[in-house]
Amino acid sequence: MEEVKQVKDSVTGQYLSGRKQIEVPKKRRKHTKTKVIEVQEAEENNLKNISVKFPLGVFNCVTGVSGSRKVNISK
Repeated sequence: MEEVKQVKDSVTGQYLSGRKQIEVPKKRRKHTKTKVIEVQEAEENNLKNISVKFPLGVFNCVTGVSGSRKVNISK
C-alpha cells in the first residue's frame, strides 16, 4: 500500500495518500418507504424463506461471509 501511495499517476494511490478526496455531501437524500424493491420468500442457494425490502434512491449493501454466494442475489 505504501508503494501505491507514492505513484503520482495512480488514482488509487492519490486517494490512499490523501492527495485526492471525495467530499461528503452537505445535503443527503432521504429514502422513501414507498419506493422499494422487495424480495419475497427467497429460497435459492443458502437462503431459507427470507423476505426483504431494499429502499430505492440510496446506497444498499448486502454483506455475508466468504463463499455465501452474495452475487446471486441480483439475478
